[in-house]
Amino acid sequence: MTVPWPTRLIDSERSWAVLMGTSQHAPGSGLHRIPQADACVDDLATALTGSQGLFEKERVLKVIDPSSTEEVLTTLDRIAGGTPDVVLFYYVGHGMAPAGDDSGRRELFLALTGSVDKGTEALRTGLQVSSVLSRLRYLRAKQTFVVLDCCFAGRVLDNPGAGDMHLLCATDRVASALYEMTERHTGFTGSLLRLFERGIPDGPEYLDLNTVFHHLSVVLPTTLSAVSQEPNGRLPRPRQRTLDHHGRLALVRNPAYGTANTPEGLAARTEFALRVNELGKDPLIDPGDQRMLLAHAAELFAGIAVDTASLRQGDS
Repeated sequence: MTVPWPTRLIDSERSWAVLMGTSQHAPGSGLHRIPQADACVDDLATALTGSQGLFEKERVLKVIDPSSTEEVLTTLDRIAGGTPDVVLFYYVGHGMAPAGDDSGRRELFLALTGSVDKGTEALRTGLQVSSVLSRLRYLRAKQTFVVLDCCFAGRVLDNPGAGDMHLLCATDRVASALYEMTERHTGFTGSLLRLFERGIPDGPEYLDLNTVFHHLSVVLPTTLSAVSQEPNGRLPRPRQRTLDHHGRLALVRNPAYGTANTPEGLAARTEFALRVNELGKDPLIDPGDQRMLLAHAAELFAGIAVDTASLRQGDS
């Protein structure tokens, strides 16, 4: 019998979330509107504070369409002065990787409403992700979790300012994050919110960060997108970096917990196993990872078959 490592729950009285989204941009800025940003921020706040969420409503701060760097950093300053347990920073919008950035580490800039993504203008008009990381370090939280749903989000993985923060990125260092105008959410945040809403039938009681990443790492690259620039026409693969046991942190309950052997649970498990099997046949994946995924899919199908047979016997 395998005993799982215990999940760590946030201390809701000492944990904060700052959710930032930029949807509006001026004509000629080189940046398209992302109307989904507002809904992503609002719906993520609801998920974190609702019946399955572990955050207190008054400790989830929203920054929608900020016009200045100070507007964002001042919001983070509202947390200062205490001893935070967990601080979550989330951003959805345009990520900018300006030419002329001489930092040597491919800095990422987060777009504000007045940002201009032309030449070196992003250096002057964007929010340098290093500034956010510096302010987060100043808060001295026991654990900091950064989620970036933007183009080039993986650049934060190279930023020394991230230190021992847990990072979850919608894309790698050179890929674009995707959104379709007909959808309420971006591809990445929409998948995250569906996970929080539907849960994982054979998953743990609480959805820890490692479980969230492993689920998204299968669902995203097996989800078709009409605007995808990936060779397989799917959403980009997410990236994660964690330290020690930080991946055991949970932000929400698993709404599907205990439903693994119900008809609905078996259907959800089968859909996920099919996605794992599909991903294992992706020629763009390393052969070793392909074999691992196909073996995992076989294990999932075997477990589903046993539980389906048991369910039928119980009904007979």
